[in-house]
Amino acid sequence: MEKAVFIDKDGTIVDNSRYPEEIPKSKLLERDILEGLLHIQKKGYKIIIISNQSWIRKNILSKEEVEEIFRDIVFTLKSKGVVIDDYYYCPHKKEDECNCRKPMAGLFFKAAEKHNIILKNSFMIGDMEEDILAGKSAGMKTILIFNRKGKFFDVIPDYVINNINEVTKII
Repeated sequence: MEKAVFIDKDGTIVDNSRYPEEIPKSKLLERDILEGLLHIQKKGYKIIIISNQSWIRKNILSKEEVEEIFRDIVFTLKSKGVVIDDYYYCPHKKEDECNCRKPMAGLFFKAAEKHNIILKNSFMIGDMEEDILAGKSAGMKTILIFNRKGKFFDVIPDYVINNINEVTKII
């Protein structure tokens, strides 16, 4: 059985500072993530990206464009020594009421089955309340990347850090 660290994409590993004027794509927050991702990998965790990508359903980006963004992220991180074991994304809008859009945990269960992951031994890292809710729903420990000054959440994460590099204090 395996353990994993599930990581949100936008605002967590890629820059979304210009959203909503600019859709987050594949500009990595390298200074904030590389040390932490390498540490996670060294500790024997699979690294899996889980992301809501409603741009597809909203007809802003095509599925092919979203796939290209993820492939670019995986390729760039691999060139820096970080292996992304898999990625999953929900193409739906909130109104679609699917089970794969965070805060629902459908994609986590799908990944756990495919990769033989024990979710209770795993972590979810994200920057939004939906990420934390999804992680808790799947039975994982949760880590909030606190990059939204003054934003309060109704759900309490297990840990709060400023960026993924600080995960070395937790894992």
